[in-house]
Amino acid sequence: MKKYSIKALCALLVCALLALGCGRDAAQDSAAGSADTITVTDSIGRSVTVPHPLTRVVVSNAYNAELINAVGSLDTVVGVDNYIFNDEAGFKGKFKQDQVIGANQGNLNYEKIVELAPQALILTGNGGWEDAQEKLAPFGIAVIVVDAYYTREFRDNCALIGRLFGKETEAQELADFFMEKLDYIERQTKDVPKKSLYFEYRTEGNTTVPGNYFYDMVEYSGAHNIFGDAANPQVNPEAVIERNPAYIVKVSEPKVNSSYIPPTPEDHARILHELESRKGWDTIDAVKNQRILLLSHYVHGGASKLVGTMYIAKFLYPEQLPDLHPEDIFKVWLEKYQHLPYIGGHTYPAFPLSE
Repeated sequence: MKKYSIKALCALLVCALLALGCGRDAAQDSAAGSADTITVTDSIGRSVTVPHPLTRVVVSNAYNAELINAVGSLDTVVGVDNYIFNDEAGFKGKFKQDQVIGANQGNLNYEKIVELAPQALILTGNGGWEDAQEKLAPFGIAVIVVDAYYTREFRDNCALIGRLFGKETEAQELADFFMEKLDYIERQTKDVPKKSLYFEYRTEGNTTVPGNYFYDMVEYSGAHNIFGDAANPQVNPEAVIERNPAYIVKVSEPKVNSSYIPPTPEDHARILHELESRKGWDTIDAVKNQRILLLSHYVHGGASKLVGTMYIAKFLYPEQLPDLHPEDIFKVWLEKYQHLPYIGGHTYPAFPLSE
């Protein structure tokens, strides 16, 4: 991350103010010139006061961008990190190279952020926000932490985003849509013995344990996570064999980009073959009985990974969940909340639409 001395920061401040003195007038009307403000508590408990509603923001982390999009406020986003920019299909080519604010929130380009003249930077609590706050405070740019990748915080994050952008009704509707599905899963599976599951994220042995990003996605599906008692998410293949899961769910792999465009059938076939061919894994019940579900990186992450939860739950408990249709839910997420045409092929095996 680029570091600034006090002297350099002052120079940057002066240059930016001179350069933006005229061009920023319109942005100042919405950012500093408005008497309407709101004070919110962000995901890490900080009180932040910002103009209300926000009309000009820069965003790091795709989960945050998708949540803003889901309440209908993507038009307020004037800058994004490289990860968001690279999913051109998922954001319909909205963002251009000159709107990129850095590779990720750990490597932000503060000159670019100041140039874009946002009211706020929205990022996650996964490091970097303190530095951003220090660097951007002299320019009157607020820093708001929204941990949209945490499944457990989905309802609260919807409410937070709704308040920030003046989209409370849309945010409540979004939260209710998914919470109703979660409530249904819980009701239908509460008296059913939990089915054992090994979850793997992208690389071999990278599973989920309490406290990490994927744990609640699996937990809410009603599965028994075979590594739910572990502290380290990196496990060895022998441990999986010993715990002998009845089901396996794998999210993509590094060679397949995270994108709205789904993996090819060849990608799915290669990933499945790699799993089944691991030494000794032919003795695992999930492999013997062909109970392996592949999820694309894009589909598992929808709605703070709640879309992933729906697929896993249906995979494990199809008889108990006759009214749960994960492909329909994904279709709604795409068409209504991400403003994208429905596209299948994000799972293997494929799940049918109900209609």
